[in-house]
Amino acid sequence: MDFVRQLFRDAPSRMSQDAVLVLEIGNEVGHFMAAFPGLEVAWLDTSAGDDQVLLVTRDALSSL
Repeated sequence: MDFVRQLFRDAPSRMSQDAVLVLEIGNEVGHFMAAFPGLEVAWLDTSAGDDQVLLVTRDALSSL
C-alpha cells in the first residue's frame, strides 16, 4: 500500500477538477480496505470479479 498511499497523496494536484483515477487493486483488496476505510470508491465489474478495479474521484482523494 506504500505506492497507493503516495499515488493518492500526489494525484489530486495533477488531476483536473472532474478527473477520476482508475486503479487495479487485484488481490490486495483487503489491505486496501484496511488502509482507506472511509474513502469513497466505485468498484468496477471485471472478468476477475467486482473487487479488483476501483474508480475514485479527485474530490474523494482530496478529502484524505
